Amino acid sequence: NTCSIDHLWKCTAVVGEQSVCQHVAVDLNAADKTTLNPLFTLFHSADVTLFLVKDPKQLDVAEFGDEDWQYIEIQLAVPPSSSIFSEEVAYSRNQAISKGRISTSDYTALDNAIREEDGIVDIISGLKHKRFVRLSRPANLTHVLLSLVYRHSATTVGGEYRNVTVTIADVHGNNTPTATVTFRYVGANDHSPVVNIKNNVTDLVESQVEVCVTCGSLTVTDDDHDFFPIKSASVRLVGDVESFLYQRLELRATSSLINVTYNVATGEISLVGDASEMEYQAMLNAVIYANTFEDIGGLPFDHVVVVFGVSDGQNTPGTADVIVRLINVNNRPVLMLNGRLSENVSFHEGGNPVALLSNSVRITDSDNKYLAGATITLVQNQTTDFISVSTSGTTITVATFRQGVDFRLELRGKALIEVYEKVISSFTFSTALPRPSLPTVVYRLVTLTVSDGTNTSNVVEVHVGIIPLNDGPIVQFNPHADPDKFASLSDRSHAIAMTEENGPVVVVPDTTTARDVDSRNAGGATLQLHDVKDGLKEILSVNKSLAQTFGIEVNVSVSWTSVNITLRGIALFQVYRQVLLTLQYDNKEIIEPQEGFRTVFITLVDEQGAPSLPAIITVTVTRRNDP
Repeated sequence: NTCSIDHLWKCTAVVGEQSVCQHVAVDLNAADKTTLNPLFTLFHSADVTLFLVKDPKQLDVAEFGDEDWQYIEIQLAVPPSSSIFSEEVAYSRNQAISKGRISTSDYTALDNAIREEDGIVDIISGLKHKRFVRLSRPANLTHVLLSLVYRHSATTVGGEYRNVTVTIADVHGNNTPTATVTFRYVGANDHSPVVNIKNNVTDLVESQVEVCVTCGSLTVTDDDHDFFPIKSASVRLVGDVESFLYQRLELRATSSLINVTYNVATGEISLVGDASEMEYQAMLNAVIYANTFEDIGGLPFDHVVVVFGVSDGQNTPGTADVIVRLINVNNRPVLMLNGRLSENVSFHEGGNPVALLSNSVRITDSDNKYLAGATITLVQNQTTDFISVSTSGTTITVATFRQGVDFRLELRGKALIEVYEKVISSFTFSTALPRPSLPTVVYRLVTLTVSDGTNTSNVVEVHVGIIPLNDGPIVQFNPHADPDKFASLSDRSHAIAMTEENGPVVVVPDTTTARDVDSRNAGGATLQLHDVKDGLKEILSVNKSLAQTFGIEVNVSVSWTSVNITLRGIALFQVYRQVLLTLQYDNKEIIEPQEGFRTVFITLVDEQGAPSLPAIITVTVTRRNDP
């Protein structure tokens, strides 16, 4: 007789030609359930046991009829890297009770009836069989399935997959379809990565410029690599590192998993990204060290140390060092400024000459204690620049040359290195900037070399920052005056005339300019009328409404001898010019005003308060020829 193959069925009766089938199977593969366990389980090392049925609610045991269940057949497949004798599937009632998976009262008698039988152990195939017999009722079957655990007694368990297959049979020999639980042991991330370098010393000969640091001899290992990837790595130079301008680390490899950055300030290479040991190993083996210094043998160090570090993000990073020895092929003088190849100094406009090198000069020559000369060059110097040096008390002579736009000063004569250091330290720089000066800091480049008569040293540089003064504004009336120079007295002087009862007259001509080479805005202005002869009847005024439109405050003070108008407020110089063009003088004396000159002084200030030279307008007042 044929029954449905969707489940395991038992034929219990025959009526005519029709089979009467009864459903007695354990449904381990229901489409809407994850039976026993998910197919993939991570098993943490902190646990020594793992319930095969992860969620009791997902176990489906059909209870039709009153059949006796014969046994549960268990097969554990252990990977070759593990010992089959240290791993097993067992019945653990107490653990199941402690986890709330089963109750204590229902199964006391059952515990005495269940018998656990060990089956065949196949060491070669890594298979271990076990049976649980005398199960009787379906409820007993559920009890056993919920109490089945995987456990191990080994100190370490490999990370490969384990398979547990479960088959259930009744007393009539009918079996359920086999259900499989697949899981994996995940150890704790408790091992640091290990970096090992077989060849930890390498040489860079000066003519080579660069050398592979490890050349494939670096290895990265991590006992936790199956579950926890390498997170990051670093490569850096340590020790007496002078400058990353002439020596550097480079990574000549790429990876889609690892992001690489280079820190220009520290010379360190950083690698970040989840990747395998082999991926990081390949990247780190592609690191090269380059040194382009002109005379390696003259450096104050004969080797550098390259440190490799690898981290899994949790444990102490693994590190290893490689010593790169610097092999010299010639001997020439080496020039340093405070242990560096460049120096920065500042010269303040109008100040005293500044020492270019002070006591920072250090000259070494491994094969000579004398020098034959030195050359200092002012690159693209200006006619106002000046360099001086003192050779007093020495046999050293000085010669000067102009080479194109550069100015070169040469020291000549055999002298001890210490003497040259003293003379070179006396170099000073000064300049007379044109007035008004440029609005921002400008720089001059000074280079220096020394020679032992055969070989010339490396080049050192001094960057001179020329800091200008804050120049005041310029007010002038001459439209043809040079805008890049301060206004002369004639450029900022103007004269007008006024006849009795013929006012007011405009004081400021429309040719007036107001500007500042190093400031965009004006901060205020002072307008003064002096030489007043008719007291309060003489008036100086501006368009107050116009000024206030641009946020400029206007204050007027009057006395018998003068009129003062003060403008305050930040505004463009062009705005202040418009206000100045509204400046008017008037004399209200209608009976014989005093003839003669009145003087108007105009002074602008910039945002920092620097004043302009005063612009001067002379007003000549004359009487009318009355009948």
